[in-house]
Amino acid sequence: MIDFHCHLDLYKNPLALMKEVEKRCDFVLAVTTSPRAWVKTSQVFSGIGNISVGLGLHPEILAERIQERELFMSYISKCSYLGEIGVDGSLCNRNSLSMQESFLLEVIKVAEKQGGKVMSLHSRNASKKILQIIESEVYSSTPILHWFTGTLNEVEWAISLGCWFSINPKMFLNKKGIEIVKKIPLSKIIPETDGPFTEHAGRPYMPWEVDIILDNLSQMHRIPLTEIGEIISNNAEILQKKL
Repeated sequence: MIDFHCHLDLYKNPLALMKEVEKRCDFVLAVTTSPRAWVKTSQVFSGIGNISVGLGLHPEILAERIQERELFMSYISKCSYLGEIGVDGSLCNRNSLSMQESFLLEVIKVAEKQGGKVMSLHSRNASKKILQIIESEVYSSTPILHWFTGTLNEVEWAISLGCWFSINPKMFLNKKGIEIVKKIPLSKIIPETDGPFTEHAGRPYMPWEVDIILDNLSQMHRIPLTEIGEIISNNAEILQKKL
């Protein structure tokens, strides 16, 4: 099982979860919401071969954590994955939009100077801005659009830019999400849970519970489940080789 975007450090019992992830998952990208959280999470999951920790500063909390900006920049050289980073254009975060965009541009420029990183990008209500930034600034890095909710034209634009997409079970619960997933080539899809922020049966999705995504892809494309599993595993290998 592969989960390319979850918040392992924000589950109720990360240490107990870590043991299950080690046993049950092939690979998990544990994204973080601040550079200080990245340091602590990296320490906790140190030595677990199937867990990588992404250096993040979530756009929703950037304004209150802007003092960690330089700390973030200093850590970029020490990590392979960046996430969760991006821009959030929701009404409650619009006052910090210019700050969010400035920060993301700076992060990408630093990452590009270092040969590029794999980046898990948040783009809620800001998909056009994110794609404009990718188009103008990203050359060596690999952008993965986490839980993308833009228009179908923007999906096509993102594909033309070489973007990847991490998709989660919630995207199959509404017409727009299904249309977006259908539009994405299977060769550019990687599963995510975004746990613990996605739930089913009254509890968070666990990193090993991505089978529902594979089942849905199998039905959507009328391809055997085993073949879908092989495609996803190959996608994960390609992304890891980019590091």
